[in-house]
Amino acid sequence: MAQATRLVQELKSQLKIRGVTYRELAHELELSESAVKQMFSSGNMTLARLDKICEILSMDLGDLLQASDSAARQLQRLTLDQEAELISDPKLLLTAYCLVNHWTFADILNRYQLTEVEGIRYLARLDRMKLIELLPGNRVKPLIATNFTWQPDGPIEQYFRKEVQGPFFSTNFNDDGCLRLVKNGDISAVARQQIQERLHAIGQLFDDTVREERKLPIDQRQGTTMVLAIRHWMFEAFASLERTDRQEK
Repeated sequence: MAQATRLVQELKSQLKIRGVTYRELAHELELSESAVKQMFSSGNMTLARLDKICEILSMDLGDLLQASDSAARQLQRLTLDQEAELISDPKLLLTAYCLVNHWTFADILNRYQLTEVEGIRYLARLDRMKLIELLPGNRVKPLIATNFTWQPDGPIEQYFRKEVQGPFFSTNFNDDGCLRLVKNGDISAVARQQIQERLHAIGQLFDDTVREERKLPIDQRQGTTMVLAIRHWMFEAFASLERTDRQEK
């Protein structure tokens, strides 16, 4: 991804983190909301405009570059050994999932059947695996992107097919918040490619939404999986580890 594209993506993230809408930004820039949306969609903005947006966000270009570089350094794909180790222990996999989705250590202990000592061991293990950076006070900095790519036919892909795919689709998808679209028809290879590109855009929308929702309290977020279908669903291995006596916040 070119640096300019990364900067625009980071600007979008910073807007969401600060709760600044396109409408509010348009007012500050004295532009129409549609013009601002087009500017971010195309990634076409002048250095002066970029500097002005940073000023609105109370940051400078140096801050933006640093945040963008930090995001770019996140792991986009694990090694085969890292994948294999992750799926070797459901509690390790659970801890990694929660941390990548910006749960606090206290949130994990409150929700799941992990003792503090056990949890610290998993933090240290993930730190050794270079998936997180363990900080003082059991805080962490995730070193892996939320939407990291699986190794083709690797341990996680095989684990998904065996343990996750079947249970996920074993429902009628009739509950609120569930959707499964099944479409059939004869289309050209060009049209199929165009649809794939739009589906990738939907995937990016999902990732953007995950980042935006991180600012919500943990009890207002539900584990959600989308595989050209979407519903509230939790992997059984994770659900079995939930505390029955946890304190609601």
